[in-house]
Amino acid sequence: MALISKKYFQILLFFHLYFYFLLSKCFILIFKPAPSKGRILYLAAFYPHNAGSHWRVEKWAEYLREKGYNVDILYALNELAFNDYNNNPSRFLIRFLRKRFFQVLKARHYEIVIVRREVLLFNEYGNLFLEKLLRKLSKHLILDFDDDLSASKNQPRAICLFYPRLMLANGNSFRNSFSYYDKYIVASSYLKALVKEQTHIPSENIAIIPTCVDYDKYPAKDYTKLNETITLGWIGGDHNYTYLHNIITVLNELAQKHTFRLMVIGGQPFVADAQFPIINKKWSLETEVEDLYQIDVGLMPLDYSDESKGKGGFKLIQYMGLGIVSVAQDLTINKEIAKDGEYAFLAKDDADWYRIVNEILNGRINFEEMGRKAKKRIENSYTFNSNFDTYLTFVCVE
Repeated sequence: MALISKKYFQILLFFHLYFYFLLSKCFILIFKPAPSKGRILYLAAFYPHNAGSHWRVEKWAEYLREKGYNVDILYALNELAFNDYNNNPSRFLIRFLRKRFFQVLKARHYEIVIVRREVLLFNEYGNLFLEKLLRKLSKHLILDFDDDLSASKNQPRAICLFYPRLMLANGNSFRNSFSYYDKYIVASSYLKALVKEQTHIPSENIAIIPTCVDYDKYPAKDYTKLNETITLGWIGGDHNYTYLHNIITVLNELAQKHTFRLMVIGGQPFVADAQFPIINKKWSLETEVEDLYQIDVGLMPLDYSDESKGKGGFKLIQYMGLGIVSVAQDLTINKEIAKDGEYAFLAKDDADWYRIVNEILNGRINFEEMGRKAKKRIENSYTFNSNFDTYLTFVCVE
């Protein structure tokens, strides 16, 4: 009974907002104001100061403001409300939808609107009606994403059940949303090809801007006082722990020969059947760099799924940006960031992971030399300073 009531409430709310959407379209045709010159709006996907918002929204907004642009960022929910998703997904979707609807209406006052990932987070209902409304309101509309969300959503897929069909669910919502944007900012050539395949738009309307760091102000990791017990490390959201689990068997085999520990900088504690110590550190923006410096070897295991191929390689960028020796999966973006054996090590399979980490633990590499080369690589191509001119030219309307 509670489930029926909840769905009934969702349906009422959805069609209530959908009515406002239709009414808004009529209002726009008659009263749409001219946007203010030079005003830029970011519709952020997550809450303030989380990793994605910080590195792909807030830092760019900061740089644009320094150039005299009037920039605003709108978040649909704060961190407390965002974390409610795990406890009550329906309440989360309703609150996000309600808040985002009125934020979209504000877009008419801005010359440029940049959407981070998607307008409605985790929500396929409504057949992209907010994207359609935003398209009516915005003259210059840009989509920014650094992951293949269609792969993570298991799209495209058929909508067969009655309730999703009643709610106008879109089984290919992410890729279908591409048609409502003028330009795209993506993190890799793989994602650029994804957009071109879906839209056939000119290449100049798609900019490859990696997820950048500002680590050029920090020194490379000091390896002159390397401890006997090497610290392997991983950083990221706990929803990606599955990739770290992929190499636990390899690390357990290595633990028969070597003494090392694993530091995990993430959300919930990482738990595994490990034959070596695991140290969990709660991620925070304030301690991120300090925690990363405690890592001797950064790890970025993935698999060869479409979801992994569409990732932005940010872990590798973070490790290398601080001069940390790294081992990453040998695919797509990682092969663009690092040349194997020069800036980092790239592993194709378990045998590679064992061989590379074994050599590292045996001390057969020059940590300081590779760390310096890695840091220089990131400073040249993966910092805000090195990408700012490209970003400014692409985003801002003359």
